[in-house]
Formats: sequence, C-alpha cells, structure tokens
Amino acid sequence: MQKRQILVNSGMSLAQVVVISGSLFFLYRYLLKILGVDQLGIWSLVLATTSVTQIANLGLSGSVVKFVAKYVALNDKQKISEIIQTASIAALILVGSVLLAGYPVARWALGLVVPITSLPLALSLLPYSFLGFWLMIATGIFQSGLDGHQRIDIRCWLLMTGAVLQLFLAFLLTPRFGLMGMAYVRIIQNFVILAASWLILRKIVPQLPSIPRRFNRSLFKEMIGYGANFQLIAFLNMFFEPVTKMFLGKFGSLAMVGYYEMANRMIQQVRALLVSANQTIVPAIAGLKEVSPEQIRSVYQTSYRLMFYLAVPIFSLMIVALPVISFLWIGHIESLFVTMGLIIALGWLLNTLNAPAYFVYLGIGELRWNVVSHLLIATLNLGMGFILGRHFGGLGVVSASASALGIGSAVIIISFSGKNGIPDSDMAPRDSRTVGILCIIGLGLMFLRLWPGFPLLRSGVGSAIFLMIFFLALSVILFHHPMKGTIIGWVREGFFKATSKE
Repeated sequence: MQKRQILVNSGMSLAQVVVISGSLFFLYRYLLKILGVDQLGIWSLVLATTSVTQIANLGLSGSVVKFVAKYVALNDKQKISEIIQTASIAALILVGSVLLAGYPVARWALGLVVPITSLPLALSLLPYSFLGFWLMIATGIFQSGLDGHQRIDIRCWLLMTGAVLQLFLAFLLTPRFGLMGMAYVRIIQNFVILAASWLILRKIVPQLPSIPRRFNRSLFKEMIGYGANFQLIAFLNMFFEPVTKMFLGKFGSLAMVGYYEMANRMIQQVRALLVSANQTIVPAIAGLKEVSPEQIRSVYQTSYRLMFYLAVPIFSLMIVALPVISFLWIGHIESLFVTMGLIIALGWLLNTLNAPAYFVYLGIGELRWNVVSHLLIATLNLGMGFILGRHFGGLGVVSASASALGIGSAVIIISFSGKNGIPDSDMAPRDSRTVGILCIIGLGLMFLRLWPGFPLLRSGVGSAIFLMIFFLALSVILFHHPMKGTIIGWVREGFFKATSKE
C-alpha cells in the first residue's frame, strides 16, 4: 500500500505541476498584455521583499512533515494533533510579529531598487502582499500535515485548485483594478486554500479542534531543534532569489526583472515537475529510518538514476525550446528572455540533480550538508551578484545567480556519495551517458544561437525545426533506455497489484 501511495503522490505531483504551469502561462501572457512587463517587474520585486519574512517560520513546515510522519508510523493520532496545532499557532504569531516589525524595512528596501516613478504603486501593494503571505504561512503548516500522512495527492489537488482560482480572479479583477487587482487575487486565493486545507486535514485527523488552540511547549522545543536548520536555510534563501531580483532592479531594469520572473517561474515549474515527485520520498525515508534504515541507500540510488534520466533531457529540451516559448508566450522572440532563460536553466539543472540526496537528508534528519549548500549559494550569489552586476549589468547578475546555484548544489551530492561509498562515476549513470552526450550537443548548438553568424538558429522557423529534430532524437534514445521498463514495472506493481489486494 505504501508503494502505491508513493506512486499516487508522484503522479499527482506531476499533474499539479502541469496544471500550475498551464495557469501561469496564461496568467503571465494576460498580465503582459494588460499591464506590461514593467508592472510585472514591480509585482515581482514586491513579492521578493515580502518573502524575506519567511525566516520567521522557524522551519516549522519542514518539522511538521518529519514529526507527523514519525507519529503516523507509531500510530499516535493525539501527538499528531498537538504537532499541527503547536506549529500553526507558533508560525502565525511569529510571522505576524515579524511582518509588523519588518514593514518599514520593506518600504525602505523597495525605495532602493524601484524607480521613483513606480515607487508609489509598489508601496501601495506592500500591505496586501504581507497579508497574503501571512495566510500562506498557515496554509503551508496544514499542507505539511498532509505531506506527513503521505497524502501529497490531496495537497496537489489543493494547489491545482488555487492555481485555477488565481487565473480566474486575475481575469476578473485585473481589468478593473490594474496591478492592485493581483494583490486582491493573492489574498482571496490564499484564504480559500487555507480554509480548504484545514477542513481536509481535520477529516484525516479527527482529534484536531475547530480552531488550533493547544500549544505543547515540549513539542515546540523539539520541532524548533529539528527546524533550526530549516530556519537557517530560510534565512540563507533571502540571499538568493530576493537578492537576485533586487540586484536586477538596481543594476538592470524593471523589464529585466519582469522577464527574469517569467523565465525563472517557468523553469522552476519544470523543475517542480521532477522534484515534486521525488519529494514524496521524504516521509517514506522518515518511516524507513524507524523500521528499515538499511534500505535507504538503495532508495537513493534508484531515485538518482531516475532523476538523471528525466532531468537532463527535460532541461535540455526546455532550453532548446526557449525561442519557441518566447514567441508563444511573449508574442515575439525576445532575446533577453531567451538568454536569461538559458543561463537560469543551467543553474537549476545542476541543482535538480542533487534533489534525491537533499530529500534523503531531510528524511533522516541530517541537515548539515543541506545548510552548507545553502550557505555557499547565498554567499556566492551575494558577492558575485554585486560584482558582476556593477560590471556587466543585469545579465551579470543572472550569471552570478546561476553559477552560485550550481556550485553550491554540488556540495550535497558530493557529500552524500562520499558518506555512503557511492563512486563518483555514478553521478553520470552508465545507462544514461548517451542521453547526456546528445544533450551536450543540443546545448552547444543553442549557445551558437547567441552568435550573430548563425541566422538560421536565430529565426523562428529555424528554432522550430531545430526543436523538432532534437525532440525526435531524444525520444528515440529515451524510448530504448532501460529505465523506461523500470518505470512501467513500478506503475504495474504499485497500482495493479495493490489494487487487486484491496
């Protein structure tokens, strides 16, 4: 049954990413038409400023997944109820306090990076952004409770509903209220998903009261002890995406921030297509640690082989498709979008390959190397972003961000392989090396597109033809890959055999 639930969770995670990606495609296309790329850049900077207050969460969302999974394995429903109540009460009070204290700082930060002509609009959006974020924190706690029960499939339904609701509300409110309409959308969307998450969680855990009211000090201390590393990670994340956007606003332009937001969100959705399915192993690993820790190494190796098999071709295909995506999404081949997308995608590809080791570390509760990775990413991004931004403008900032991400992420997989005696050669699995070579060739040809001497690759028709050829070549190799049969076997074993027993 557990294997079947993991497969259901993985399938729903993939469906979630597809639905959210589709909604974002239409949302950003619509916002570009109604508001323009500069206002999209303003919205992105406001959200980046708000997200800094995530540090007040104290890593409680990650702690909830770990501790709920533990007590699910021990069948202690009362403890699960206390964990969720304690975490939600603490998170709401702490984050609310930080939001109130940090509001003047956020106004000051926006004044540094937003042009004076656009600053009044940005400042008027800030209170609504803060309120929406506060609601989102509570939602995250409740959905972590679902994750701990390995009901990630339910969370996926909630997130898909939220994405569709956001799109509908944007069509309804943006024409009337402009960019302020997106602030209203954010509050309504987060409140609806918050209420739905709590109601569903109470059905799974009947011991939960109508409103969280029980605070267990000893559990809180235990969760904070585990969540301290999550807290540090949240603090370090302040120096990645928010800093990157701030540097882009300072050394680039609002248009660059807008195109960065679009490219980065698109790439993160593709990454989520892979990582969300892989993330379902966290509660499973937490359970294995309690009953069968010797199986963890085997689970990791299988997970990494699958990740390499999927991530390398999918990211490569996305990079090759950037000119076509730009034409369909923006209305023309925007060279700034294509160039930034290529740089960002390479950084996130390297980060994605470390996901299996990252999540195993989360599952077993050993977060030291995860923290070291985030520390390195934050330090490199802050230092290199400032230096390259001053000398090379916005593209220098994006290059620094991608480089920091790739270098810092490598720490996790290297440490895990060394600790568990996994050969370095396994970082490029033998059965996927042909796929890797083809992807390197495809990426090399995409780099040629940046040179003016290759007009065929720079044209819309040439880009579409190249994409089709690359896609067909990849499809042939992936179809004959041994991992394909393994995946089909998992699906048959996980769904059909489990279903026949029920």
